[in-house]
Amino acid sequence: MNQYQLPFAVALISFSAPMQAVTVLAPSEDIMTSSFFQGTDLVRGYSGDNRGTLRVSTDNPFSVGNAETIYMSFGFDPANYTGPVASAVLSVTSVSGGFNADASAATPFLVSAHAVNADPFSSITDDTNATGSIAWNAFLNNNILAAVDSTSIDDVGVFQFDVTPLINDWIAGTNTQFSIALTGKNDIGGNEFLHGFSNNTEVPGATFLTINPVPEPSTALISILGITLGLGNRCRKAHL
Repeated sequence: MNQYQLPFAVALISFSAPMQAVTVLAPSEDIMTSSFFQGTDLVRGYSGDNRGTLRVSTDNPFSVGNAETIYMSFGFDPANYTGPVASAVLSVTSVSGGFNADASAATPFLVSAHAVNADPFSSITDDTNATGSIAWNAFLNNNILAAVDSTSIDDVGVFQFDVTPLINDWIAGTNTQFSIALTGKNDIGGNEFLHGFSNNTEVPGATFLTINPVPEPSTALISILGITLGLGNRCRKAHL
């Protein structure tokens, strides 16, 4: 190998380094809480409830109390990752909530994704969880953290949230609650929404978390590779 071939070889080795595979995780369970639920059955959407649609609302919708919120848990294993990931995207399927209070292009709805600092599935008191220690509305107000990302919902279809910092906290061990809350309590548009999202437990594939451990090759890297290849070709032609 001569001096004109070396840059090409180095660039090729760097570009072809092995990459860790993308992971796609479905929720192991997803549920909702709501001020509209009465009695002791305050957490709904568990597998077998036949509730295909869960809802997210603005805070105090129609003057009934706290925001309707969806919680989803994931069978996440931090040991599968050697360090922070490049990106993590939560995809959810927006559908009609069934109460004529849906978001639209004319009236969009700001929905936010949050980490939690306690397990909503074991902590929230309910008829299915008599040992739960936290009321559903107390959990909403005290146990979900600041929004990691917000998305304006203006139609039905698939919408995404960038939850990369949240997943990297799971990997680092700074948050060991592998659940995500989806709520509209931060919407300040002045409208009231009871907007629906498909319950993945009943509609498999409606919600999924896509984790990409390695960044895509940047434009700069591709440009450098192209320049290196071009210089190598010119140098070889000059010495023919």
